[in-house]
Amino acid sequence: MKEEEMNQKVTNELNKHIPRIKGYLQQNLFRSAYNMVRRHDLAQNPATPPSLSFHKALEEVIKTNPSFVPIYDRDFFPDV
Repeated sequence: MKEEEMNQKVTNELNKHIPRIKGYLQQNLFRSAYNMVRRHDLAQNPATPPSLSFHKALEEVIKTNPSFVPIYDRDFFPDV
């Protein structure tokens, strides 16, 4: 997958399925973690399902805030 294509894919996933919420730091940290993890996963294997990247990002955020509950599109991430 080309870098530009990967960037567009991840940006679309974030904008459509993991909302940015003004003033909700943990949600926005989660979005950043998803962005980083998802790009890495797609670079390694373009067929990586979004839910796998979601779980990895969530694990990272929960390390610093165990009570964090993300807001996301449950239809897009059905395995979460």
